[in-house]
Amino acid sequence: MAGTRPLIYPSYKLKGGICVAAPGKINRFLHILGRRDDGYHLLETGFQFTDWCDWIHFRVSESPGIRILDDPMRLGERNLLYKAATRVIDPNIHGIDILIEKNLPAGGGLGGGSSDAATTLVSLNALFDLGYSTDSLQEVGLTVGADVPVFVLGESCLATGIGEKLKTCNWPGKRVLIADPRINVSTGEVFQHPNLTRDTPSSKIRASQLDTTTNDCESLVRETHPEVGELITRMRIFGEPRLTGTGGCVFVVDPINTDSADAALRDIAKAKVCLLSNDSMLYTCCAKA
Repeated sequence: MAGTRPLIYPSYKLKGGICVAAPGKINRFLHILGRRDDGYHLLETGFQFTDWCDWIHFRVSESPGIRILDDPMRLGERNLLYKAATRVIDPNIHGIDILIEKNLPAGGGLGGGSSDAATTLVSLNALFDLGYSTDSLQEVGLTVGADVPVFVLGESCLATGIGEKLKTCNWPGKRVLIADPRINVSTGEVFQHPNLTRDTPSSKIRASQLDTTTNDCESLVRETHPEVGELITRMRIFGEPRLTGTGGCVFVVDPINTDSADAALRDIAKAKVCLLSNDSMLYTCCAKA
């Protein structure tokens, strides 16, 4: 277990505050096994962390209230950070200033919103000495978003059920090439689409068998967003490309010829080479490849 205390740095944006990482993730595979009567989908997916992060700045205030100082999406109380904060502190009693330094693309399948929420839960738990265990914070996180518990756990894992059953795993890979086509793919629209594959058989996946897995959302996203299909085709010169989550970002693990990635993809995507880790930068420094 990674633990409930985050790796804290001095804030360079909020005087007297702290700064904590909110790392992105990739889905090594995503199998959709079925859909429950309540509309939730039964999944089988593998999460692994990257060193591409949002950075969240926190400063405790004597003035009660939860203040999001910079809200680039203008979501107000719908902001996942705000939502997460209200789950663990009382804005009539506690005072906190929060500023997000956004680097992960929205709607890219890298889990930025969920990671931001998890970092908020873990950081406020430490700042206010709230006493939540990791298991308890995961339960709280599930009320904010389906992927939040993974980021609270802070270890690469296999997720099953509707995504709430987590088993830690060490997935292979040291580096990952991620290409962002700069489009926002709606997770809700993908999962509601009638053409989505929903009958993949369950399998006992091992780390050595990743080449036999798929992302069941990929064919649909290629159909609804042709630019993602073009990106996948062009990234084959670097290795085996795959959609992460519901997209639109595409990745290649342990890619080759990455020096040419920016030039080869710049007309359709922003390319970035990241480190992969089975431990989240929320809790530990990402080891250099």
